[in-house]
Amino acid sequence: MSLKLKKVNKRNPRLPEDAPKFYASAMHGRKIALDELASSVSERCSLRRSDVHGVLIALMDIIPDELGRGSIVNLGKLGSFYVSVKSEGTDTAEEQTPAMVSGMKIQYRPTKELRKQLRMIDVSYAN
Repeated sequence: MSLKLKKVNKRNPRLPEDAPKFYASAMHGRKIALDELASSVSERCSLRRSDVHGVLIALMDIIPDELGRGSIVNLGKLGSFYVSVKSEGTDTAEEQTPAMVSGMKIQYRPTKELRKQLRMIDVSYAN
């Protein structure tokens, strides 16, 4: 397995007057669709593709619900998803209100095992 890279010329937004530099950027060849993912999973277990597809659809419904409740969704060896919040700062706790929340993001934290596997991937530049 080898991840293909491309060379991208970018300016530093903090130092726009500096000359742009080249950086490595991952090339994404394709997007794997839910049906294809279900087929791949069904080939590795005793469940039929339709059963796996149903489980994945249910998971896509459950994860946002659990994140909205403030849960950390742990997917075993894949890692965890959780919500982080960005807000304005206030001098006292009493001044802080939900209206001051300016954004939320879904964060992903891979397991140590998955990060270790990621370091084992070979990289090369595309021709």
